Amino acid sequence: MLKFLLIFCLTVPYVSYTQTKIKQALNNLIQDSELQHASVGFCAIDVQDNSIFIEHQANKSLIPASSMKVITTGTATALLGKNLRFETYLEYSGTLNDGVLDGDIFIRGTGDPSLASPIMEGVKNRIDLQKEFVEAVQKLGIHKINGQVVGDDSYFDDQILIETWQWGDIGNHYGAGCSGLNYHDNLYYIHFEKNSAYGAKPRLSHTVPQLPNFDIDNRVRSAGSRSGDNAYVYAAPFGNNAVIRGTIPKGSGSFKIKGALPDPALICAYDLTQALKAAGIKISASATTQRRAKKTSNRTTFHTYRSPSLAAICKHTNEKSRNMYCEVLLKTIGAKKKGSKSTAGGIAALSEFWQARGLSLSGFFMKDGCGLSARNGVSAKTFAQMMRKMYLDKNAFNDFYNQLAIAGQTGTLKNFCKNSAADNNMRAKSGSMNRIRSFTGYVRTQSGKLLSFSILVNNYSCSGYMMKKKLATLLIALAES
Repeated sequence: MLKFLLIFCLTVPYVSYTQTKIKQALNNLIQDSELQHASVGFCAIDVQDNSIFIEHQANKSLIPASSMKVITTGTATALLGKNLRFETYLEYSGTLNDGVLDGDIFIRGTGDPSLASPIMEGVKNRIDLQKEFVEAVQKLGIHKINGQVVGDDSYFDDQILIETWQWGDIGNHYGAGCSGLNYHDNLYYIHFEKNSAYGAKPRLSHTVPQLPNFDIDNRVRSAGSRSGDNAYVYAAPFGNNAVIRGTIPKGSGSFKIKGALPDPALICAYDLTQALKAAGIKISASATTQRRAKKTSNRTTFHTYRSPSLAAICKHTNEKSRNMYCEVLLKTIGAKKKGSKSTAGGIAALSEFWQARGLSLSGFFMKDGCGLSARNGVSAKTFAQMMRKMYLDKNAFNDFYNQLAIAGQTGTLKNFCKNSAADNNMRAKSGSMNRIRSFTGYVRTQSGKLLSFSILVNNYSCSGYMMKKKLATLLIALAES
């Protein structure tokens, strides 16, 4: 009895101190003068007993930015399974005699977001992928094609972009929409030759991949030598022109920025056409897409390319915050669970999934899967409850948990909360847009509790860098609890 009383007396002051510390950190945040016009939502839940560890305006719906990705990737992991792989098919139509194909070659996608990715590890780049495709054509003995290569992106609906995305985003790589045939992360690199004169126009050298019949109006100017990439691409999907405004650093040498491919299926077909020609295979017509080509139902599949696992794709999506990948996952959820290969179908299936798990979606507003839409609205409590319910899913939790960036170690959190109690002890997804910062995930406290948490701040008046530091202070205090 005496031993118990001694332990109790020693423990109570520690618990009181740590609870006071996180409460003080929260109080400091909400009273910060640079947040006087801001909205702040915060919630941390003990995953074991579902008790609220700490909260502030937890039911307020706020714009989450990329924290939205945990909802999409978590749902995909639970509903579709970690071992799902996307397949891309090579097919031909018409007749094949003596090495001459009187018909077309089709590249038919089923949404693989990683096809020829220049960023995701363990994926064939576009050169090696097209080499594999050429070898598959050569195995058929084809040396002449009286037809064309067709990029078939018809697996999803033709709404490549989200209607609530902003015009200033959609021409840039992070605003790339998703297609039934995604290619090269649906981005292209725009290479400039720097100009040494301040305010002068740098020369646009070339793009990778090459964009056939595409015109770029270069209105970029040279800024300070350390100014970085402040150039923005303005372009519509399926169009044939773009305008680039803004600045890149002055100086010598080359500099590249990234834009969103206007028509991924067309560029995939164009690259295969060029690769076939380079291999000595004659083709009578230019590359095209299923939207433009004559409808052909009778095809023969002769090669299948498989993506990495869904678990690997989701890990890359969360660690590197890949918008297009999330939109693919959302449409795939709709395709597999509702028979609707659209964003709306994915949102409907996702909503049904969480409601079936007993989660109220009152105040939950979802317009896309990645968080780029400013029309999204999620409360901190909804996020924290979703994270707890993922923890309760013993079939999906370990994979989902391992998909999240580790504070101080990996992904977008590599330098966040470094050398603190949260370092290597917190897994989360960060979110950032203009005047928006958020973090959602899990943290193990020093008292041994595993908490699911979410913190969202909208409309602060300091810089994004300073807001991130303020949130780091709060989350470190949470880890020290």
